[in-house]
Amino acid sequence: MSATVLDKFVLSKPYFDREGLIVAEEDERLLGFVHAGFGPAPDLQSLTGEPGVINMLLVVPGPNWNSVASDLLRQAETYLANRGSRTAQTMSVLPTSPFYFGLYGGSDLRGVLQSDIQLLEFFKQNRYEQQERWTVLQRDLKEFRPPVCRAQMAIRRSYHIESRAGVTTHNWWEACTLGGVDRTMFSMALNTTGQLAATATFWDGEPLTSSRQAPVTGLLDCQVAEPLRKQGLGTYLVAESLRQLRAQKFSVAEAQVSTQNAAAMRLLNKLGFREIDQTVLLRKQIGST
Repeated sequence: MSATVLDKFVLSKPYFDREGLIVAEEDERLLGFVHAGFGPAPDLQSLTGEPGVINMLLVVPGPNWNSVASDLLRQAETYLANRGSRTAQTMSVLPTSPFYFGLYGGSDLRGVLQSDIQLLEFFKQNRYEQQERWTVLQRDLKEFRPPVCRAQMAIRRSYHIESRAGVTTHNWWEACTLGGVDRTMFSMALNTTGQLAATATFWDGEPLTSSRQAPVTGLLDCQVAEPLRKQGLGTYLVAESLRQLRAQKFSVAEAQVSTQNAAAMRLLNKLGFREIDQTVLLRKQIGST
C-alpha cells in the first residue's frame, strides 16, 4: 500500500481522528495497529457513535500475535465506548465503510474475509457474533460475451443503455467515502418513452489492480424498477455494462452479494461470476445499554 493510497482512502477523510488509530510498538519496532471509527447517522449528513467500527486490525505475524491483537482490540473498544458506542462491529458499516474501501475485502468492504482465518477466529474468541455473510464473486472479462437468447434480444430491441462517468454524490457520507472514487453509472431506459428502467454503478478498483494483477472494476449497485423485475432487465444491463467496461481497459469484474440475496446470486452466476471468498460482519456489545 503506497502513501498516496493510504492518504486517499484513510488519512484524508474529514472525520479521521488520530486518537482512533492505535499503534503497538516495541523498541521502536512496529508490532501492529488497530483503527477504530464511526459510521453515518441515519440522514447520512454526519457521524454517529452507534455502532462503533473496528475498521482495521493488523498485527505482524509471530508468537505474540494474539497478545498484541488483544491489547489493541481492548484499546479500540475503550476508544469507541468512551465516545458513546454501545456496540462495535468489524470492518464494515453500511452503506459504505468509513475507511479502507478497496484496500481490504475486495471490491467492497462488508466484514472480515472468511479466508482471513486467524483474524476471523480472533474476533469470535473475543465474543464478536456473526450478523451477516456476503459472497465475494469474480468474473474474468477477457473472454466475456453477453448471453444471447430470445428474451435478451427482445430487451435489446426495446431498451437502450447510456453510461455516465463522474457519478454525482447525494449526501455528505457518500461524498466522503466515494467522492474520490472513479465511478460509472449505466442507465437503461425504454426506447419509446425514455422511462428509466434500471441502473448499475461500477467503480474503478484501482487499489485492487496490484493484488489481482489486472485492471479491476467493482459492481457497487444494481437497481431495477420494481414493476419491471423478474423480466431479465438486470441481466441485460449488467451484461452490457461489462461488455463496455471490457472494451475500455478492465479484465476482471468483482461483486459482493448478501448470502440472503438469491436473485442477485442467480443473476451474477448466469453471467459467469464465481465465488472466490466470503466476508463476515461481526458485532459485540461493548458498553452499557
